[in-house]
Amino acid sequence: MSVLSSNATWLAIYLPRLNTDRLIRSGRAPEQRPLAIYAKEAGAFLLTGVDARASSLGLKLAMSLADARAMQPGLAAIEAEPEEDARALDHIAAWCERFTPLVVIDSPDGLFLDISGCAHLFGGEAALRDQIVTRLAAQGFAARAALAPTPGAAWALARYSRATQASADAVQTLAPLPIEALRLEEASAALLRRLGLKTIGSLLTAPRSSFTARAGERAMLRLNQALGRAPEALSPRRPTPSVFALRRFLEPLFSVETILIATEHLCSDVIEKLELRGAGARRAALHLFGVDGRDRVIEIGVSRPEREVKPLLRLFREKLGHAAENLDAEFGIEAARLDVVQLERIEGGARTLAAVEEADAGAEKIAALVDVLSARLGPKRVLRPKFSEVHAPEKAGAWSAALSSSAEKTTPAASPRDGVMRRPLTLFARPQPIETLATVPDGPPIRFRWRRVLHEVTRAEGPERISGDWLGGLPTRDYYRVEDKEGRRYWLYREGFYGESDEPPRWFVHGLFA
Repeated sequence: MSVLSSNATWLAIYLPRLNTDRLIRSGRAPEQRPLAIYAKEAGAFLLTGVDARASSLGLKLAMSLADARAMQPGLAAIEAEPEEDARALDHIAAWCERFTPLVVIDSPDGLFLDISGCAHLFGGEAALRDQIVTRLAAQGFAARAALAPTPGAAWALARYSRATQASADAVQTLAPLPIEALRLEEASAALLRRLGLKTIGSLLTAPRSSFTARAGERAMLRLNQALGRAPEALSPRRPTPSVFALRRFLEPLFSVETILIATEHLCSDVIEKLELRGAGARRAALHLFGVDGRDRVIEIGVSRPEREVKPLLRLFREKLGHAAENLDAEFGIEAARLDVVQLERIEGGARTLAAVEEADAGAEKIAALVDVLSARLGPKRVLRPKFSEVHAPEKAGAWSAALSSSAEKTTPAASPRDGVMRRPLTLFARPQPIETLATVPDGPPIRFRWRRVLHEVTRAEGPERISGDWLGGLPTRDYYRVEDKEGRRYWLYREGFYGESDEPPRWFVHGLFA
């Protein structure tokens, strides 16, 4: 959910004939006949959509299907398909993302676009509004659009006013519009009309205390939101990126080379914004908007925050090189947007020894190699070791994606002050059973047999008790570090306690120190 900015410019799009336009575009509507959409409401079949031809013949929304057929016997009536209409609206919303990344679906027949900072790429706000309406009409969708500082005001103008842009005085712009322009429910609007409040202007002069007591606070909230006096939160179709850059091309791009040139410029634009935030990109997505209305997405990820153009461009070149055959940009790419999906603050790097900085396999070179391999093979196929804080030692070591941020934050355990290793160099994935003999039941073994070889214990340290988690997943273990006569050191443990059951505790060798 996104809370609206006070300095935003909103474009509301109204598609009054979305359901009929969708059927006409798909070829399902009979030609040369008026078209109407009906649905069953309150036990009767009512019209929920009419095309331009049916509207010119006097058919209106909410009219009964029987009356409509009596007026026009040649009427083509098709039952409503709300799921298909919603899918068509979502496709239009996806197409609108070439103009701004913040697109909000206003079901069942509208959209909100936050065009703040994007309109200059299309010749200004009015030019962008006119371009969207014209291009939707070319695709077969009748549309009306309006500009305003708030979504509520833009919604009201798009549906109930001939004006397509709010004036400086929002009150004067909204005052003559009907009360329905406040996005009220039918019952609330009908109640206000019975109270004599038919326009937004009359609502402005009504006593606030008595009005809220009789009609509720919903209308006043909608009015304050439309005037920008109260905040409003909308849910975008996709999460809005923290940093993005958008470019529109005078001529469509067809080749990978020209797309890479445009991508380089987008990377430069994004880097400037990242520098102001003191952050770097961890994941980025390149959206290529085709003339055919389709959106192609190229995603990359890096193992550490990146704020340089060349490394990002190198990864996009790798991705585009593999995806060139699947781009299918037959009609060209008309716009592109680069989103920083995940960013991370860049802290001052710790100083390292000169020998490490001059090594061939430095940290930066390793990170660059990880990024290239992940882009070429896939992020799930390039792994790095990861240590987890779990009770069972055999589960402490694991593998995670090399690009994951959790791998960057893993810190090795500090070396013991006495220099004695507490954990073996070799740890078996599955502890191996052994036979032991101890002087006391709960003490360390004096000898044990492992792989048919008998080992005499000369020194032993322990026990180190590792209990199972509170869910009771593992039994308690007592670990011992032992050394045999030949100087070999082992990590042994006893599972369970003597006297807990009829079966004696079992012993295992879990690792080797040398």
